[in-house]
Amino acid sequence: MNNKKAIKNVGVLFALLGSLLLGTGCSQPSEPSEDSSGGHYHAAPHGGSLVMLGNHIAQLELVPGERPGEWIFYILDGGAERFVRIEQEAIEVTMDGKAAVFQATANSATGEIVGDTAQFTAEVEGLSGKSRFPVRIDEIVVFSQPFSQIEFNFPEGKH
Repeated sequence: MNNKKAIKNVGVLFALLGSLLLGTGCSQPSEPSEDSSGGHYHAAPHGGSLVMLGNHIAQLELVPGERPGEWIFYILDGGAERFVRIEQEAIEVTMDGKAAVFQATANSATGEIVGDTAQFTAEVEGLSGKSRFPVRIDEIVVFSQPFSQIEFNFPEGKH
């Protein structure tokens, strides 16, 4: 009879462990936010505006650069924790009605090169990191999956 009880306890332990693992789909803690994501939130690692691609496939972060008019896009994993290098050499974007081409940025410190990088930069005059404006990305390909006509508002982003 003790063996049956031990087997039952092990079964209950595995059921609890399985339900715990299923409930932890995202590695970031949930925090309340004012968007429609039901409280699910990821912090932007560079203090920019995050945009979710697909169902946590990847995220983009739009950040104003250090110089006036400079803007940076970072390609991140779905949890906004790690950089994701992509092959694309340029990303066509419209920011507040102004066309911009974000060019792939090489970084010798990380070994990133054009065609294998997670950072893209562009010069867009007349926009401030403190302004609110619409952004549209024509197309970006991440993990061999194309995403087209991505629209969001800076600085809110889109989850």
